[in-house]
Amino acid sequence: MKQCKKYSKPENKKYLNILFETACAEFGSALEMLKACKDSNQENLACGYFEHAKDEYEHTKTFLSILSKFGKLANSDISRNFRFSSNAVLSKGYVSGDGYLIETMKIKDFIAYVYTNELLAKESFDGILKLLKEHPKEAFQISQIMKDELRHHGLAEKYFLKYYPRLQPWQLMLYRLRETVKNKGRKFYDKNLKFLDKVLKPVYYFMAYLVGKTLSIMDSQQFNRKGKNLMEINSKSVI
Repeated sequence: MKQCKKYSKPENKKYLNILFETACAEFGSALEMLKACKDSNQENLACGYFEHAKDEYEHTKTFLSILSKFGKLANSDISRNFRFSSNAVLSKGYVSGDGYLIETMKIKDFIAYVYTNELLAKESFDGILKLLKEHPKEAFQISQIMKDELRHHGLAEKYFLKYYPRLQPWQLMLYRLRETVKNKGRKFYDKNLKFLDKVLKPVYYFMAYLVGKTLSIMDSQQFNRKGKNLMEINSKSVI
């Protein structure tokens, strides 16, 4: 059996981050499609959403499997930062805390979201495919996912042509531009959040140290209320 190449720490961290973010994105898409399925009152749409959700869950499983494989090659101090949690889809913005898209969008805008994001996902997977070029098994798995994404994109396009025949190509381009900007914004936010965490963490530790040091030199007996008349204590006292 062919073993994975032993990567340097910076390169391995890059692999883990890309696989982790993609797994979160796929899981978020699965949740969105499942919610759309539950809320749909049209049997054909509900069936389509369900099949889409099932595909996205399978994609998540695939990316987590690859993530686990590469994670075992990394230093534990690095790999522990990429342990998957379903809460990550909220903290990273792949699912909004304000509600699912099907709850906050018109059906036309929701289908447009699917149409554009599936194409953007395929383009993103092109980059992942290049990243995994030395790993044929994993590259093949990604290529199969790319086929699914194109199929989802085609189904959304078919829906548009059927129910919105007057929709112009430039309008779909605007949808795509909007989602591209959102994706860039989410990545920018996540990158800066990590930067702020690195900057502020020492400050938090220092403040915690000062509080602990202050408490350690205080006389705890002054907090003892036993045998004292609480009515005689100064109302402004913090003790």
